Amino acid sequence: MPAADQPAGSTGTGRHQWYVPAWLEVPGLPVFEVIDTRSAQGRLDHRPKRVTVADLVLFHGHACDGLLRGAWAMRALCDAAFGAAPLDRSDLLAVSRNSPCLGDVAAYLTGGRARFGTHRLDPDLGAGFQIQALSTRQTWEVREDEGYFPPLIAAWEAALLGEQFSPDSKRELLAVHEAAQWDWVRQHLLPSRPADHYHARRLEAFDPPPALLDAPRTDTLNRVIPPPAQAASPYDPDLDAPGPTPPDSGSWTAQYAAGP
Repeated sequence: MPAADQPAGSTGTGRHQWYVPAWLEVPGLPVFEVIDTRSAQGRLDHRPKRVTVADLVLFHGHACDGLLRGAWAMRALCDAAFGAAPLDRSDLLAVSRNSPCLGDVAAYLTGGRARFGTHRLDPDLGAGFQIQALSTRQTWEVREDEGYFPPLIAAWEAALLGEQFSPDSKRELLAVHEAAQWDWVRQHLLPSRPADHYHARRLEAFDPPPALLDAPRTDTLNRVIPPPAQAASPYDPDLDAPGPTPPDSGSWTAQYAAGP
């Protein structure tokens, strides 16, 4: 369907994007807004970008129950911690379980990176997250209700990652397991609101897990620098111009041309 007619909160795919199941094209899915810095060394750009479930699927590689549980959990955390404000992906530290699905939700929506020490791992979080604003040290946590995700499906997930089944057995069992996952998503997750089964709270004390790596991140160092008072950018400062504009000839430009 045309983008202008897409229901609010749907995946926003249109059916040309085969990787989103047709039954997932429903209104009311979690939608997120994020902000980032405006260039490799630039300040923060306060104009938000919209992230849908389809964007998460494209980033992660496939739709799955874990990715959707992560989206529900993150929406519940954002509602409690940030309200209508967008996620500032230049200012967040995220903690998740070492799950491909949950880890990708955390990284994509918060900007947390393992190599920068801003995406860390805690096996005890389950289908939940901890998010800290680095500038204020305010920290929030969200966790899934115990038992909400069926223990039987969880047990099959673990078993199918092992070596107890032959390839011929897995050929049949994987299809059955995938159907069970999607039945649960359709019957239980999609009709629910994020806060129904994912509960967020403020953490007064926060001792994050150790960083896997701690390389410096350079594209956020100047995030709080204000817009220029004198020097004009060769491009429109709001990135709306169709192309370059004449560079400023003032003292700031001369200093820039002389090198650091």
